Amino acid sequence: MRGEKSRTRVLQFAMSIAAIEGLEGLTFGKVAAASKIAKSTLQVLFEDRQGLQLQTLNAAADSFSAGIEQGLQRYSAAPNRLHALCDAWFDLVSDSSLPGGCLVTAAATEYRAREGAVRASVHDHRARWRSHLRAAAHATIKAGELPAETDVEQLVFDILAFQGAANIARGEGSEEDFAMARRGVERLLAKSGQAREIR
Repeated sequence: MRGEKSRTRVLQFAMSIAAIEGLEGLTFGKVAAASKIAKSTLQVLFEDRQGLQLQTLNAAADSFSAGIEQGLQRYSAAPNRLHALCDAWFDLVSDSSLPGGCLVTAAATEYRAREGAVRASVHDHRARWRSHLRAAAHATIKAGELPAETDVEQLVFDILAFQGAANIARGEGSEEDFAMARRGVERLLAKSGQAREIR
């Protein structure tokens, strides 16, 4: 139990560091200094630097998913599941407690040309998010909020592209670019057949 409390504490600090410096910015020295937990303890908890990176990524993904689910409660009455999911994503990424936006989205760029376990884990997390968007799109089609002939794969691809741009804008502190990316998704969904006011 004590070990798990230490792990939870360490991961909170590790996520804060990674939000600014990326997963490659994580070292036992930096995390030990920030969390006030000995490097020897970190080695017991995570074994090596890659273990620290992987557990930080997983913790960030779990935290982000929980934030999305909480955000969806604000749109629980909306019949359009896809739009609600996108709104929840943008709301969460714009939160001031996430200076680097979505860590998984940021890591996709950070590890785009790197081989290894961290890149594979990033790919798995991205695939799960893509699956959530795809399922929401199909649910929206079933609800009659999107045309039956909608190209779901293309729609999801385009949403992910705008989200990637928004995440970069969030990290750079560009509110204008972030807003344009959000409007891009709004227009994309409207063009796909949804009657919704553009922000």
